[in-house]
Amino acid sequence: MTDVEAPSRRRSPARLAVAYVLAEAVVLIALIGPLIGQPWWSGFRRYFSNDQLSYAGIAANVADGNASLVEPFTLTGSLFYPSLWYQLIGAVARVTAVPVHVVWTGLGLAIVSAAVLSAGWLAHRLSGAALAPVLPALALLTGVLAAPTADYWYAGLGVHAVVWGPYGTLFTLNAEAAGLSLLIIAMVLLVWAAWSPSAPARRRAASVLIAAALIGLLAGVQTYSFFTGVTLSLLFVACRSLLVSGSPRRTLTTVGLLVAALIAGRLLTDVVGPFPVLGLVLLSLAPALWPVVRARPLLALAAVAVAALASAPQILRTLSGLAADDPFLTYRQDSTDNLGVLYSATAIATIPLLLICAVCAVALWRRGQPTLAGLLIAVLAGLGIMSTNDLWGFHQEPYRFWLQYTILGLVLLAPVLAWSLAQLSSLARPRRIALISVAVVAALTWAVSLADFAGFWAFARDEGVISMSDERLDAARLILADSSGIVMSSRCLDPQVLKQVTRGPVAHYNKGLAWPADVEAFEIFKDVERRAGEDPVALRAAGVGVVLTDSACADDWAFPATQEVLPLREQEYVMDGQAQSLRLWLVAPA
Repeated sequence: MTDVEAPSRRRSPARLAVAYVLAEAVVLIALIGPLIGQPWWSGFRRYFSNDQLSYAGIAANVADGNASLVEPFTLTGSLFYPSLWYQLIGAVARVTAVPVHVVWTGLGLAIVSAAVLSAGWLAHRLSGAALAPVLPALALLTGVLAAPTADYWYAGLGVHAVVWGPYGTLFTLNAEAAGLSLLIIAMVLLVWAAWSPSAPARRRAASVLIAAALIGLLAGVQTYSFFTGVTLSLLFVACRSLLVSGSPRRTLTTVGLLVAALIAGRLLTDVVGPFPVLGLVLLSLAPALWPVVRARPLLALAAVAVAALASAPQILRTLSGLAADDPFLTYRQDSTDNLGVLYSATAIATIPLLLICAVCAVALWRRGQPTLAGLLIAVLAGLGIMSTNDLWGFHQEPYRFWLQYTILGLVLLAPVLAWSLAQLSSLARPRRIALISVAVVAALTWAVSLADFAGFWAFARDEGVISMSDERLDAARLILADSSGIVMSSRCLDPQVLKQVTRGPVAHYNKGLAWPADVEAFEIFKDVERRAGEDPVALRAAGVGVVLTDSACADDWAFPATQEVLPLREQEYVMDGQAQSLRLWLVAPA
């Protein structure tokens, strides 16, 4: 079976331009809309900001000329966390002298827009419909039916796991948003190369190689996006290959090996670890992948080589840390337990995506479209496998893969949906009625799910923006301009925000990002009840050189009347019409 290209239609450049403008407008509504009327360009979104501010510390260091792979706050220890996107933000900030938070927002909006518009381009190519580019953008607004079922805009699962619509993940504009965007672009290139047999061979080969490079680069951008990219791309190639060959034996062999690998993975994970188990699952696709390799051996080899080279820096560094039993990497692995998705809320949340799949399935049945059908099957198979990885031994936050696969499914199947709707007039009456019926149900369900987006809008708007340019922070910049050593922040000033001000080492760390060399020495500062920050011995043990206090902070650090912590200088500022001051204290050496 080979793909049947859609007949060319008379194109309307004006309508097509309007469609792309509308698509971009929808993207901006999803990513900026809740903050309209607020100074959204002046700082970081407060929306689940803890991790984002920690990541921004990496960018801040690069912007200051320090690209060392160390824990970003204390500038000690090692950084194994994929940081390529944040290094790019920092590099752009350094070259342009534009603040990190501005570059963060600008690059984030640009990459998500590029991904959605590329999917829109594919939708137009597949369907010939001028308004098709709007569909991938509308997919971003799809909710999880939490508002009518859970009375909130997202549904909680177990521990801290949640399910929400694409906007919930992409609004942060962090490396995960960038990684998913790069993956969407890569999959668009793969789908186009597979679906367009009449296109020049060199152009199709170039698309495959660019896609392979992007998927490989994901290893350095965001770990889960990389795993998602590898699994989805291989599943797509495998599913398409099986549909093209039409061999029941090859299909049964592949499915049998896949099931066996999933069963064996649960038994082997305690012996070999989670990553070899994933490798075993991917290896089970070999019977389906072999015809592709045999048909285009040089291209297949080149694609694998390109992806391997692009991913090698991050993979090799991580493997070296695992081999050395790095305590942070051990902690990260142990902290992924009890984050599964086997709840009724997840089943309800998946309904909008499943209905879109149903519309596409009705149109694709026996229509000679192995590429589009292969993409549909790959999305569903990947969603099922990766979001239940706790059941077969991978143990890597299953709910995160549910989120990623649903985002990818909604955006990447939008072009398939556009193609499906374009087939309406050519279908026999019974199938046409079935397609219309399922499409109406899907559209109504999508409309109901918009209540989630409305709830998200209100939540994100209430959270607002963490300003990076108020009078207190300006005063902090001045008072810390000539300081040396690690600075400990006032108890009323988030040390992650302070990091964007000082660019030097700060007495803080994010337990899920990276650990300092002496983690215990900094962990004690989080023990508020013991007020360890007032202990000169603890300060010296952690290498803290200066401490910042704020007169506006009623419960700030207070030091014993000794010569161990001494006032150094003061900087006045005005807050809410009242004069306040920051004081810098010197921690005397032992």
